[in-house]
Amino acid sequence: MMINPKITLKDVAKEAKVSVATVSYVLNKVGNQTIPQETKERIYVAVKKLNYVQNLTARSLSKGVTQLLGVLLVSDKSDLISKHISYGRYMDDLERLAAEYGYHMVVSHIDPEDPQLSIIQERKLDGVFIIDACEQSFHAVSNQFQFGTPVVLIDSYIDDPLFRSVNMDWSALFMNIRSSLRETPFVLIHEYYHNNQLQEALYKASGLPASKICAITNINELECFIHNHPDHRIIVLNEFLSLHVAKYCDPHRMLIVCTSECIEFVPELASKIVLADSKSKRSFAMMLALIQQPYNDKILDEYISFT
Repeated sequence: MMINPKITLKDVAKEAKVSVATVSYVLNKVGNQTIPQETKERIYVAVKKLNYVQNLTARSLSKGVTQLLGVLLVSDKSDLISKHISYGRYMDDLERLAAEYGYHMVVSHIDPEDPQLSIIQERKLDGVFIIDACEQSFHAVSNQFQFGTPVVLIDSYIDDPLFRSVNMDWSALFMNIRSSLRETPFVLIHEYYHNNQLQEALYKASGLPASKICAITNINELECFIHNHPDHRIIVLNEFLSLHVAKYCDPHRMLIVCTSECIEFVPELASKIVLADSKSKRSFAMMLALIQQPYNDKILDEYISFT
């Protein structure tokens, strides 16, 4: 069987009628070189024609970076599948943004009680997003990163000035809810968060007693909770969780907080509140800023409001 020879930078340069250095500058997006747009286009055409694939290992050795970003989702067996799905749009959008800037992404689940760290130990990551970070195991995970590696926390509060986060503005959310519902009593249903401080901030902003909050880890809890609050509006965090809730109550009673940016999954006849900005865009912009200036203390935590 014939094996096609590996296409090299030299082959691309020959096809585009430029030097190997010029091809390298263009593909690696070297900013201090002035290269005509027409030349860049010839190189891109040659890359596509020859089906050239860059050697990431060689590039990381030559540049000292890997163009590799990690996404760690903290989860365990108690998490509902709807929670995992709820981050699908976020990670898909994040990957698209990363690709626009020449980055690749690796995604892994991390058990909060027994974090397996091979994804970190076996790779040099240029930056890491951690979703729903567990306080108890966070530093065991973050200590595996090379010093200075940017970390952006998503849906997480960590008391450590070294790390930046992007979270929901819970206070603004419940001001919005109270303005909308006026005097109507309501209860809150959400999926359990491994980040205790995030959950505490959510509860404080809601102003609700524990009896009116359901942090669900088992679908069987839903029917009983809803049955016990027949005269209340039901606030649900996450469009996918709302599909479970809709099995047990009239959608007219539901107000869905669309944390997943997937409003098409909101049950028909249910009301909804949506994010005022894209969580993926905000967190990726923060990551780029930290990669460029990892010790810049003017890069601050961000909070996304709702409309």
